[in-house]
Amino acid sequence: MVSKKRLKIAFIHPDLGIGGAERLVLDVAGVLKKEKHEVIFLTNHFDPDHAFEELKNKEFTVEVYGDWLPRKIFGRFQALCAYIRMVYLTVAYLLLYRKQHQPDLYFIDLIPISVPFLRLANQKVVYYCHHPDLLASPPGNLLKRLYRIPIDWLELRATALADIILVNSEYTASMFKQTFPQIKKPIKILYPTVAYSFQQSVKRIKEIKPIWTIVPEITFNPIVFLSINRFHPAKKLEFAIYGMEKLKKICNPTEWQRIYCVLAGGYDPINKTNEETFNQLSKLVKQKNLQDKIIFIKSPSDKLKVDLLTSCTALLYTPLNEHFGIVPLEAMLASKPVIAMNSGGPRETVDHGRTGYLCEPTADSLAEFMYRLTKEDYRKMGNEGRKRLEAGFSYENFARCLNNVIYKFIDKTKKSK
Repeated sequence: MVSKKRLKIAFIHPDLGIGGAERLVLDVAGVLKKEKHEVIFLTNHFDPDHAFEELKNKEFTVEVYGDWLPRKIFGRFQALCAYIRMVYLTVAYLLLYRKQHQPDLYFIDLIPISVPFLRLANQKVVYYCHHPDLLASPPGNLLKRLYRIPIDWLELRATALADIILVNSEYTASMFKQTFPQIKKPIKILYPTVAYSFQQSVKRIKEIKPIWTIVPEITFNPIVFLSINRFHPAKKLEFAIYGMEKLKKICNPTEWQRIYCVLAGGYDPINKTNEETFNQLSKLVKQKNLQDKIIFIKSPSDKLKVDLLTSCTALLYTPLNEHFGIVPLEAMLASKPVIAMNSGGPRETVDHGRTGYLCEPTADSLAEFMYRLTKEDYRKMGNEGRKRLEAGFSYENFARCLNNVIYKFIDKTKKSK
């Protein structure tokens, strides 16, 4: 019999911005709150003006520790600084504030260095691995490799100490096992889902707005490909631009007149990478003479995201080897087909030829499927995507899986005492 004791759960997360990792931990917290658990977020940085609606609305308690510590030293050592900031957060909380909250369980993600300190204090820890961090670091020279050795070692050792290890997809599970063969404990897959608040926003829509009323640059009766992703090099948004360039060559003038692409992405004013990526993409659009066909939107609100998704023709999802990918699920919720790269998590969510297409990472392949979608019944594909979401990636499935993991673990630790 799985007990359902109300718990106090603390989330430790480095920066509560508007990325996929933040969306996941908020969804986990939302499920736990619905189960009447008490939830608190501990973080290094939180800006209410650059956060998801749940945090803007103060649905969860957020406490910030160590924001005064540097993010970089002379423009470098970002990983080292992130580890130092997280160590400060964890130690300060354990020594000075833990007795006020007395959490039953800690939920850690992204940076596992908190885990050994929590285990040393005899605390229970769940670690959610979006993707091994050491794989995200680009290779460098000898000094870079020497610098990464202790950080990569710490990631391995810290991750191994967690009581439960969760991952977000079969793809991430396979990469985890390849990267950390020394970790023998079982890992569990907890597929992310579409945020409950986002689902409710879609359900409340009684009449879909014409997209030209949302994006004035678009003219009547268009075909609109939408991308929703952070302005970051890892998201490969240039694929959408090169794809549009190739698509123009495939289409006749009448067909091309109707086609647009909207690049709506997270943009943090204090994030230099966001600024540089946005500027590079804007320059590329001008070089390709696509200014009248590719429209940029910075940091769309949740309401605008819903309007864009429900009004567009299809979603373009350009990241390569994405760990999972929430945005394709959001498009499926809005009954829109998805064109994604044939790699990573989208291979588990997009049913090629039925709910969308999986293309090769080339402009030619992307343009081919974009053009094919303009000729096919994209509405039928979108409806099939909605069915696939409900069958395999629904909020109910997510909540059930999460609750089983949490309650079984709590029961197991009780019996072992």
